[in-house]
Amino acid sequence: MAVIGKIRQRSGLLIFIIGISIVGFLIMDATNSQTGVFGSRKDYVGTVNGTQVKYDEFEKKVSENLDMYAEQMRGQEVTDEMRNNIRQQTWSDVANDIIFKKIYEKLGINVTAAELTELVMGENASPYIKNDQTFRDPNTGQFSAARVQTFINNLDRDPEGVAPGTVRKQWVRFETSLKKEQYRIKYENLISKALTVPDWMAEMAYNDQARTADVKYVMLPYTDVKEEDAKPTDAELQKYLDNNAKIFERDEEVRKIQYVSFDIVPSETDTARTIRELQEKREEFAAKTTTSDDSIFVKIYSETPFDDVYYNKDQVASPVKDSLFALPVKTIVGPYLDGNSYKLAKITDRKMISDSLKIREIKISFNGLKSQEEANAKIQLVDSIFKAIDTLKADFGMLAVMNSDDALTKMQGGNAGWVKPEERGKEYSNFLFYRAAKGKYYKYPSQQDNAWYIVQIIEDKPSKQGVQVAYLTRKIVPSQETQNNIYAKAAAFAADNQTAEKFVAAAKKLSVRTADITKETYSVTGMKGTYPVVKWAFTANKGDVSAPISNMDRHIVAYVESVSPKGVPELDAVKDLVTARATQEKKFELLAKKITDAGAANIDGLASKLGKPVQDAATISFNNAGINGAYEPNVAAAAFAAAKGALSKPVQGNMGVYVVQPVNVTEPQKISDYSPFAAQLQNTVSGKARLAQEVQKKLADINDGRFEFYNN
Repeated sequence: MAVIGKIRQRSGLLIFIIGISIVGFLIMDATNSQTGVFGSRKDYVGTVNGTQVKYDEFEKKVSENLDMYAEQMRGQEVTDEMRNNIRQQTWSDVANDIIFKKIYEKLGINVTAAELTELVMGENASPYIKNDQTFRDPNTGQFSAARVQTFINNLDRDPEGVAPGTVRKQWVRFETSLKKEQYRIKYENLISKALTVPDWMAEMAYNDQARTADVKYVMLPYTDVKEEDAKPTDAELQKYLDNNAKIFERDEEVRKIQYVSFDIVPSETDTARTIRELQEKREEFAAKTTTSDDSIFVKIYSETPFDDVYYNKDQVASPVKDSLFALPVKTIVGPYLDGNSYKLAKITDRKMISDSLKIREIKISFNGLKSQEEANAKIQLVDSIFKAIDTLKADFGMLAVMNSDDALTKMQGGNAGWVKPEERGKEYSNFLFYRAAKGKYYKYPSQQDNAWYIVQIIEDKPSKQGVQVAYLTRKIVPSQETQNNIYAKAAAFAADNQTAEKFVAAAKKLSVRTADITKETYSVTGMKGTYPVVKWAFTANKGDVSAPISNMDRHIVAYVESVSPKGVPELDAVKDLVTARATQEKKFELLAKKITDAGAANIDGLASKLGKPVQDAATISFNNAGINGAYEPNVAAAAFAAAKGALSKPVQGNMGVYVVQPVNVTEPQKISDYSPFAAQLQNTVSGKARLAQEVQKKLADINDGRFEFYNN
């Protein structure tokens, strides 16, 4: 009671402490999330030159692009990777729109409605329009503006099976893209027209192409210097990075991580448990005497559904397929391992099956229906035709001519001739070849082409033995105990190796990987779905080691090896690349000194002192800088810089260090007209205008905050 009294006396202090703790928690949460203390979520995904890109508006554009992509994929699944790529492209498009809208306005660039009309149906129509078969006259094969106008007039008349408004939406997207393309062309033309080639430049281009040299040279390959003799110090590496900063400059922050993976895989105990579970069901499975009972048993207890199709031996992909075709019906084979599952296979039936069937069919299509009433009427039609044929023995051929929606078979009384499985949809084929009996009438709904079929097998050709199998399947999955043990190993590894030195040493005993990642990194070797790891890496500090990060079917423990902000990175982040370049630089210095110390007056004397052969290279030029198969532009330049018969200074080449002695230089003949070379240069220079967009984008102030919204 005394204790309770003390608590009551200090209840005000306790409430104050709890209140301070809650406020602290809220502040901490606000600084580590997109949500503020009072629940106000940041509503923009980034800024471009100070303009906010609102989250809702950006998501709307992403959704529209996903819909358009899904239409092009025609029902195929849009994967997470595709979705990420579309989101990335959408961001790029949005940034371009913001950047160039102001540039176009400042330069007075515009695309009028009249220009857009000309691009769509004028004499100078866009190639995207002119090359589309939809807009060509079928008689002449030529572009027809009238057909474009007709198409536009019918934008709201969507084809059967297409959602209302789809065609108009697609056309608006196309016009928007066409308009953006025209803006870009005008902008690039404006730049290219300002880039001119003076006469002296054209003359120099001609001389550079026509002037050739024949040289003798001696080459010391970089491999003559041992790696340990040219190993640069850290100070030399830093100096090389400082002197060549532009080479290593990065457009976005890059983080280098090392990581180890603890895969969540079943243990031997899990495997034994799976086999035991199947064995416990074996006797009950064997007691089932009919295919119907087998199918119900499989439906209740198996992880794969019952398949009543009969497969020939070539179609069965199973490690026990020989047994399935040799043992008596109702025999159970297994348990056996198939992929990552154990199975019991019960032979439910075997019979001879056909590889082709002669059929007749009446197709009732459900495409283009606009109401449930119309669908009900179609179903009633199917039922009445089937009853007339099957019960009242009406003439199949006459009803096919009167009702079938298959233009190819209706005039033959529904006779489709001999068909193979691949000529019909999979479900319909399975029904015909493995379930239907010759002579009987059936009605079958085909989802593949949205139709019902009334069908009869007239003839068949049983030629191969087929087997029907019921599989009782158990996937080998890690138990909760196994999962806990694997997580415990990952957690122990992380806890025991919280410093960089410990992590690196311990990771060497495991399978450690390294990756350079950005905030947009989607795929990393050894990971499925990198977002949780990327999220952690970009909120951690250099040298931090993560707790286990659950990543789909594994736990990842990562370590931030280096952080390279946008711009020139730290040496540690690019040390391998800098070391390779600096080592070659040092090898050049050592070999160049060896050449200088030789003190030779001519190429033969130098070759003798260095113990290397004199080699020849003929008709080299600035346009043809090949030296015996190696591309060496620096050597070609030295050939024209040195006086005839004199030795050049040591030249740093790609393959080694060269000394060149010009033997003969052929000067180009004087010509009066350099215009072809001017035109050639003009094309090259004008082409550089295409780089303007990328340059403007680099100059823009872009703050990409999508990472906060999507890397979860």
